[in-house]
Amino acid sequence: MCDILSVLTYIHMSTLLELAIEKVRELPEPDQDIAAAEILGVLDDFPTVEEREAINEGRRQIERGEFVTLDQLKHEMAADRR
Repeated sequence: MCDILSVLTYIHMSTLLELAIEKVRELPEPDQDIAAAEILGVLDDFPTVEEREAINEGRRQIERGEFVTLDQLKHEMAADRR
């Protein structure tokens, strides 16, 4: 596994993230591990690159009027069961 801090030095971070990492660096190592686990846990709730692309495509489809209402979908699904 690569050293995450060395990776982070090569990418741009927001000022708030930089402040948070600086604060974590001030903690004792066991507490740093706890903080890192918490951050990683929060990041698990964020969409992946692929999921963000799918969300954006869905939004573009809505803008183009390419969608069905829930009632239309229910009607089509009921028709398929007959």
